Amino acid sequence: MGLTARVDGRASAEAAAASGWASAPAAERLRVARALVPVVLGWLREGDPAALYGALAEMPPDWHPALRRLLTTQGLAPLVADVAAAGSGPSVERAAASETAGWLATQLEQNRARMGAFAEDLGAILAGAAAAGVPVMPLKGGLLAFTRYREPGLRPMADLDLLVHAADEPGLHEVLARLGYAPVDAAVARHRTFGRPGERVVALDGTHPGNPRTVEVHTRLQKTVWLDRGGVDLAPSLWSHAREDEVLGQPAVVPSDAALLDDLASHATLHLVRGGGMLLHWLDVARVAAGVGSIDEALSAWTYPALALAARAFPGRDLSAKVEALEPRVGSALARLAARAPLDDRSGLNLAGVDINALPWLASHWLRWRPNPWLAGVAYPHLPAPVAYAAYLAGVGVRAARKAVQHALRRGG
Repeated sequence: MGLTARVDGRASAEAAAASGWASAPAAERLRVARALVPVVLGWLREGDPAALYGALAEMPPDWHPALRRLLTTQGLAPLVADVAAAGSGPSVERAAASETAGWLATQLEQNRARMGAFAEDLGAILAGAAAAGVPVMPLKGGLLAFTRYREPGLRPMADLDLLVHAADEPGLHEVLARLGYAPVDAAVARHRTFGRPGERVVALDGTHPGNPRTVEVHTRLQKTVWLDRGGVDLAPSLWSHAREDEVLGQPAVVPSDAALLDDLASHATLHLVRGGGMLLHWLDVARVAAGVGSIDEALSAWTYPALALAARAFPGRDLSAKVEALEPRVGSALARLAARAPLDDRSGLNLAGVDINALPWLASHWLRWRPNPWLAGVAYPHLPAPVAYAAYLAGVGVRAARKAVQHALRRGG
């Protein structure tokens, strides 16, 4: 059989698999996603195009749509595409029969265009903020993509996260308004989101330059297990461990590596305890941690889960020893949980690709509040697992009762 016939046959099989994959039982989709996680981690760790192409050629056709969905939800399509782009020779011919190989190349091309647009957005915002005398600190992808990656196109990003002092927030709002942004939601406790009127999602299958590029303005970086109480605000620490610098040639405030790591790891843990974790978060944590001598113990209850999982997912980055040094501070129960949890949805990765915020009220609150080991372990890190679980359930009941009383009092008033 010639190469053209093999390509056509393989593409047809993959197309048929893709059309039926959405209707496959949820248990089957989860099983395949779990099996694919170590495969993808191996591609990123080894950076071997031949191994990647060989795996694509041997992969069952019905796994390809699952792989593309996994890479999309986990933010890894451009990075995996970069590994594939380094290949040449006979192994490339083997991969030519895979629709996924072409999809990967498209994802990298599209994300390069998208990040180029984000660079223009961020540069204009920073320039406008500097002219208005407003100090701005880019966070997460808005900082990492343009300072920690070989090229920005390798790091997908849904929005720009910017931190400002509360007193400067109105000034930044004015800058955004002059640049054509408008609020897209009411002010919330954690941030306020701005977007360009008329922008709409044009593609759900991976990154796309035409999808909305929103801006989230933060004055606090609150990390809390309970949505309405407690936790810690990381913003003061980032401001106190920052310096004036440039990003994309414009004035910006840049946090120290240690403070940035605290924010990234805490943010990753926050997603893990709510079942919305991403492998991209772990990779970011591992990248920044490589340049940090020691990890701050003060926030270890929040940073430890993501740090420990990142060390397991991406070994060899001198992170394991730093994580081990935190174990006495976090307690044996949380340390055991982080050491034993499989690197998949059971450690909090969002393998189903569910957007919690898009779910109905009851379903979204169940995903946020349901009893699970991570919530119990982070909420009560020094308690044995059974005791932490009981304390978690008691906490849910207390907070539910308090909310019910508050609601009744408001209605009665």
